[in-house]
Amino acid sequence: MFKDIILSILSILMILVIIWFSYTIANIVVTIIKCKKLDKSLHFCFNSGGKIFFIVLTILYIIGFIGGIVLIVYGLLNNKIELYRGGLNLSAFMSVIFAYFISTLVLIGRKNMMVGRMQIDYRKLKKVNFTTDNHMSFVYAQKDYNFSTRFVDKTELRKQIAR
Repeated sequence: MFKDIILSILSILMILVIIWFSYTIANIVVTIIKCKKLDKSLHFCFNSGGKIFFIVLTILYIIGFIGGIVLIVYGLLNNKIELYRGGLNLSAFMSVIFAYFISTLVLIGRKNMMVGRMQIDYRKLKKVNFTTDNHMSFVYAQKDYNFSTRFVDKTELRKQIAR
C-alpha cells in the first residue's frame, strides 16, 4: 500500500520532468530557428567530434523518447506497471540528457553568437577567456557567463571573436 503510493508520486514527478525538459528542448529549438531566420549568417560551430556526437545524440533521443512513450502506452493498455515505469524512466532520462547538451550548442555568425538560447553581440563581449579545461568564460551585460567548448571548433570561435 505505502509502496504503491510512493511509486505513484514518483511517477507523477517523472511525468513533470518529461514535460519540463521537453518544453526546454522545444523552446531552444524554436529560438534557434527564429534567430537563424533573423540572422542568415548564423551556423553551428562544431568540431568534427561534435558533429558526430550531436547526430548520434539526436538519433538516440528521438528513438529513446518515442520508445519510452510507446512503452508507457503499452504498459497502460496492458496493465503492466513495470513497462509503464520503464517508459517513464527512459523518456525522462533521454529528455534530461538531450536538454543539457542542446543548451550548450554554439552558433556563430558575422555579428552575433548564440549559446543555447542567448544571442550575444561580439562587440559587447568583455574579458573573454578560453581555459585549458574546455570552457570559455566572458562578461556580457555585467554578468559572467561560461560554457563548455568540448564540441566547439575553438579556432573558428576565436577568429570570430577577435574581429
